[in-house]
Amino acid sequence: MTLGVLPGALEHARLGYVPYFGALAATSIYIGAHRGLTRDFRETISFESSLAAPIALSASLIAVYIALELHVDLSAVVSAYFFVIGAIAVAGNSAEILSACGSWWKTGLVKVPVPDGWASDRETGEVMKGAELEVTPAQMCGGVVGLALASADLQAGHLNFTLNNVIACCIVTDFLSVIGFGSFKSCATALCGLLAYDAFWVFKSEDVIGKNVMMTVATNQSFNGPFKLLFPRFEDVLNPLPLDSYPFSLLGLGDVAIPGLLCALMLRYDASRAVDLRGRANAAASAFMSIFESEGAEVASMPNRYDGDVKGEYESDGFRSGIGKRAGDAAFFAYDEVGDIGDDSISVPSSLSGRAFFSASLSAYLIGLIVAVSANILTGEGQPALVYLVPVILGVVAYTAISRGESDRVFEFVDEKRE
Repeated sequence: MTLGVLPGALEHARLGYVPYFGALAATSIYIGAHRGLTRDFRETISFESSLAAPIALSASLIAVYIALELHVDLSAVVSAYFFVIGAIAVAGNSAEILSACGSWWKTGLVKVPVPDGWASDRETGEVMKGAELEVTPAQMCGGVVGLALASADLQAGHLNFTLNNVIACCIVTDFLSVIGFGSFKSCATALCGLLAYDAFWVFKSEDVIGKNVMMTVATNQSFNGPFKLLFPRFEDVLNPLPLDSYPFSLLGLGDVAIPGLLCALMLRYDASRAVDLRGRANAAASAFMSIFESEGAEVASMPNRYDGDVKGEYESDGFRSGIGKRAGDAAFFAYDEVGDIGDDSISVPSSLSGRAFFSASLSAYLIGLIVAVSANILTGEGQPALVYLVPVILGVVAYTAISRGESDRVFEFVDEKRE
């Protein structure tokens, strides 16, 4: 079963995979970033983990490659793994949609006991005993949908690209909603390290090992599952595909999820600067007025000496400008301090103009994807997408920060609750 569903406009377009992949990737990043923004609990990737990520992924990749070269059949293990991951991801996304339909869908109907030692307190981290998990109607229905789609994908041998792509996108959105970086420095470090990882295993592994390790693993039929987006490759009568060629154009989920982590962090930065504007204004006004009140109290405390000379000094331009400067500085710092909030008061900016960095990074992702595809067409060989995506996204974020005068705030940004 290799058939899927394509939009009519893309059905016979030779480069139809470009808008197709772009739309799926951008939608997955958008949904995952916004789900993560309002999620109660997320795992944080530390700076140390960001340094170790390329090494850990390289070890995993070479282990899979060796297993494939030894003709070890990994299909059963890979299928079982992605059946579980895919079912959970689809269930989570489906439950989110149903929960938005009304309060009934979020009401706990069934309480499931959690084995001792399996749950921990989110605040203290202590292991809990006798804990119970409330299951809502949305979660029940989401679980059924997740199992149904994962079973259908498994039965199709992961070759129905529509089913594969739906599950793959759900995996990305779930990943971005539960995992994130706690600081810009950690994120930028990880992205640069993974750029080097991607470049080496695509461009240089053949010189070292004799084969392109990344492409060998990604296109091996025994290592198949919803960990990549697929688009059918159309036959060209004048330039037919080799008989043993891979029948799909593909985009690895890492090329969506990894840049998506930066987009999600930028959304959190946007939200951290957009929260509680009324509170900021009130704080600034209070600080501004307190300066005048303190000066007024000081003058009122010396009524016997309030003669013409003192009055003249008080009303002089220099004295009043000094008060104005102090009042302005106090208002500025009060406004800025209210902006540096914790997780409790975070909110989604109401318009895309309030999500300047998220919009810029997501747009940069699409530009980087077009650059990667162009390189693929020009060279006729598979390209490591992160080599093109990471510099474009980081460059656009840096340009946006500098042009808005927020470079220090962005580069030093720490999501304190996450970090």
